[in-house]
Amino acid sequence: MKGFCYIVLILGFFIFYQQNPVYSIIIIVLFIAVYLFFKSRSSGSNNGVFGFFSGKNATQANRMDDLINLMVIQQIMSNSSQNNDYANKNNEKAEKDKQIDKIKEEVLELLEED
Repeated sequence: MKGFCYIVLILGFFIFYQQNPVYSIIIIVLFIAVYLFFKSRSSGSNNGVFGFFSGKNATQANRMDDLINLMVIQQIMSNSSQNNDYANKNNEKAEKDKQIDKIKEEVLELLEED
């Protein structure tokens, strides 16, 4: 029933638009302004008539987004530090292996001289 009323209103405005387009545009703008005015009043926002355009007050959602972003950043930082630690350990191990090989060569040279 509600849809049928909307269709009748749209057809009525279309017929009225054919006869006098300026008045029909003025009437549509007035209906939209009244709708926005009552919508902002019923939402109880303190932003006045244009409070409708501000959207929902989502401070809780913003806090949750901030928390998620913080957790993602911490995860990235911990992964990069773990990767750096792993790379440092590999470098240290490679240096120790080089030192051991160098000592082995020196010992072999000393043994061959005798």
